[in-house]
Amino acid sequence: MAPYSKANKEDILELSTQMRKSDLFEQNVPNTSWKVSVIDLGYNSLKMVSYEVRPDGSFRAYDQRGELTKIGEGLDRTGRLSQGGIQSTLRVLALLNEINRMEKVDKVLAVATSAVREARDGLHFVKKAESATNIRFRILDKKEEALYSYVGGANATNFSTVLFFDLGGGSLELTYAKDRKIKRLLSLPLGALRLTETYGLNHGGYSKREYEKLKSKIGRLLPARTELELDDDTVLIGVGGTVRALARYDQWRNGYLLNKVHNYILRRKSVIDSHKVLKSMTVNDISRLDSFGKDRAESVTTGSLIIAMLMDRLNFDEMMVSTHGLRDGILTEYLKDTASYVSGKFNVEKSEKILRGPQVNDPRISILRSLYGKGLLNATEETILKEAIGSFMDLYLTTRPETLFYSIISLDSVLDHQQQLAAAIVLVRAKSPKMARWYLEYYSPILQDIRKDSIYKMAAIVVLEEILHRTGSKARIEVRRDEIEINIESVMGKAFPELLLSEALEEVERTMKKRVRATFGKNRRAERY
Repeated sequence: MAPYSKANKEDILELSTQMRKSDLFEQNVPNTSWKVSVIDLGYNSLKMVSYEVRPDGSFRAYDQRGELTKIGEGLDRTGRLSQGGIQSTLRVLALLNEINRMEKVDKVLAVATSAVREARDGLHFVKKAESATNIRFRILDKKEEALYSYVGGANATNFSTVLFFDLGGGSLELTYAKDRKIKRLLSLPLGALRLTETYGLNHGGYSKREYEKLKSKIGRLLPARTELELDDDTVLIGVGGTVRALARYDQWRNGYLLNKVHNYILRRKSVIDSHKVLKSMTVNDISRLDSFGKDRAESVTTGSLIIAMLMDRLNFDEMMVSTHGLRDGILTEYLKDTASYVSGKFNVEKSEKILRGPQVNDPRISILRSLYGKGLLNATEETILKEAIGSFMDLYLTTRPETLFYSIISLDSVLDHQQQLAAAIVLVRAKSPKMARWYLEYYSPILQDIRKDSIYKMAAIVVLEEILHRTGSKARIEVRRDEIEINIESVMGKAFPELLLSEALEEVERTMKKRVRATFGKNRRAERY
């Protein structure tokens, strides 16, 4: 791994045993961003996601590469990795090597899952790959694969009680967590490509007899809801290439207005309808659909059946689609507990330690807690504003309104599409009310019950929060029957922008339909009339 590592960062990270993210990055890592690539070799494909890691330990994906290598093709029949797949994998790894050198990537983390794990020659391949490419693969066991996928997905959502599934080419991983405590882990040999090879015809379709065998196989292996002991409030979240492709296909069929897959809601009826359409098509026909292409055409019919039967068996009417899973989970453990990652054997206890906890006490959102506690914001408005101010505020402060909306929408947030769309429009409204009106009208089919007056109220709060933030001020709110008093503690004295504050308070007053007045410390009052 010499071409990718920088000794000072490696040495620092190796000393990070049992440190939490804040300790690791505040105490030990230079205050510059650096790059990590995570390579994931699955049954069907080889993928690499490259990340920028910031000094605070947060990260963002800036590039993704993938190619169908089919290293697991024929595994059930031969017990060995496909020779063609091995050669294809080594070729792609050589290309990824060049990309990482060109991008000056500091660290490469590589894992292999079901195909390499199960094959008799899996260890031999790993040694061959390291010798040929200098990339050292770690072979994940079934539980590790499920746990890493769960951690990556759970950290990208607000939900705490979830059934998370990762459908790959060779296996289906299921993780049930209640209040972020993992209760059940399952890894089933229900990969989309694996079952297609076993039951499908050469042209990709199914005979009636083989299709019934396929359904029977899936039905025998899928657990019942009672077996998993799922709570009634459990949310189903899915990840994997088939899941993402079905989401894109559903959006295309329905003329969905947002070009965004993460946190898209996919309904069981839509999955069933899509499966019926795909089942009637040839692989060539499916490959011509942009949602699937050649890489997904062969296995998506089987994959859609697995998902439809899973939702039916466990009685879920809808699922949330995530674009975060295994690779995010791998990077999360490496950053939070490098020694643990290096030692291997990721387990439930380790996974729960590195899950993202409740949002820290960001002083920028203190005003929201008061407004929500006093009944001036509903739960949805508080959720939207927490993300708008806590996660998007820096972007808001540094981006022109013409590009702000699309910059926010392009980010993967813990919010669902309706909420993230509302957050983006709220922040645009705070900068340019005229521009926001157009977005409100155009995206009204997605906003649905988030009303215009709610958007205006949230935008007024953002403007007030911006003033407090830029002046380094704190605010405390008192609510009486027909009046809101905001007490501001500021170090600016008479230099405080009272005219701006007066306009902001007037908008808060108008949107909240309560008289609003501001006081400074114990003495001064901002007079607006």
